[in-house]
Amino acid sequence: MVASESGKTALKVAKALRGLDVNVVCVTAYAGVRRPLGGEWPQINGEKREKLEEFGVKILDEARWIFGCTFDYAFLKTHTPSKAIHMFLSRTMGYGFKTAVEIALIAADVGAVPTDEEVIAIAGTGRTGGGADCAIIIKPAHVYGGEFIDLEKGAEVKEILALPRLKFTDYMIRKIKESRSYL
Repeated sequence: MVASESGKTALKVAKALRGLDVNVVCVTAYAGVRRPLGGEWPQINGEKREKLEEFGVKILDEARWIFGCTFDYAFLKTHTPSKAIHMFLSRTMGYGFKTAVEIALIAADVGAVPTDEEVIAIAGTGRTGGGADCAIIIKPAHVYGGEFIDLEKGAEVKEILALPRLKFTDYMIRKIKESRSYL
């Protein structure tokens, strides 16, 4: 699976894997993220969407992101701040790592990937300069009901295939400082 807001990265992955017996899943922004910011939704549309569909790519553009305001109480029935999880994973492992874990959970929740097999998740710092710079092998799990944190059935990163040494691009650092926000 691959995180791709424009579909460009998903198309590169689909082309690279053409002819292999693999399923490609693209997780992208949902309407609740795009529309309030004045963005177009679905974000992947037109020729790019048609091309992805020709390659058999499953596009997930209706699933909520995991590490956001809906995560804390709705899923865990506790007040663990998901922004803190987001900040911690992004700062220690990189934004792509956080996103790779997140898209694996999203894809599992909507049934796009199995929860009893390992999958590859690709993500990164995208248009802020790093591109798809992280790839992990993960056994995903469902978020609802807390399965993803269960010791036996939970999500587990099995291997890190690629992880950037530079966790934030100069552009990201400048924007963070300007907003006086951690992420």
